[in-house]
Amino acid sequence: MDDPADHEPTVVTSTFSDGHTETMTDVDGDGYADKVEIDRDGDGHAEVVYTHGYGPGHDLDTATVDTDGDGKYDAVYSDRNHDGRVDLYAEDHNHDGIADVAIADQNYDGRADLALKDEDFDGVADVTVTDTNNDGTYDTVHYSQPGRLAGDPFGAN
Repeated sequence: MDDPADHEPTVVTSTFSDGHTETMTDVDGDGYADKVEIDRDGDGHAEVVYTHGYGPGHDLDTATVDTDGDGKYDAVYSDRNHDGRVDLYAEDHNHDGIADVAIADQNYDGRADLALKDEDFDGVADVTVTDTNNDGTYDTVHYSQPGRLAGDPFGAN
């Protein structure tokens, strides 16, 4: 394939009767959308953005969601190995642009291997959970606050 820099991006924007728009961009000239932006309320700001950023194929593998229209993501879903399952999920509960929850399937077996949770929104994980031997059960749960009761903070196991 040619270098994407050799192509002018093709941008197609559709406006629907309810006022929402969908903008599709083909960056590399292969005829497939590399980015799709959806503006659900017609305010000129995309609430959902799908992108193709990893690996082969033409699947849009990452979805970025901005639920409150502030221009910062509130959730990101990514399928890094193109198997149709989300491998990385991040969510920003307090809308400051920093993920408060992140869950990753690092070995692509369909189960979370690492989960981080920032409960007090200071940008530092208060709870870290890992499955180091890939058996589907968390092996370590680390709380940064002393005296906290053990358990499954994510409700996954």
